[in-house]
Amino acid sequence: MFGKRAVIIGTVLVLTLGGFVLGQAVNAAIGSPGDQNDPLITKSYVDTETAKLQVQIDGLTDEADTLKAEIEGLKTEIEKLNREF
Repeated sequence: MFGKRAVIIGTVLVLTLGGFVLGQAVNAAIGSPGDQNDPLITKSYVDTETAKLQVQIDGLTDEADTLKAEIEGLKTEIEKLNREF
């Protein structure tokens, strides 16, 4: 009875250890996520999103330049008004 229980426990331990080792071997063969073979995101996705952001940045830069020009115009008008009084 004791011998049968030891054989079963031994078998379970050997199979568990074998499964662990086999799993590690498969994981090592596949590679880790994020490397060149399995990227987390693709370069084309990054390029697309970067292009979208660049369009927004360009629009905001144009808007900022327009507002700066308006501010300069308002400063000129204020200076004219101050000279009149």
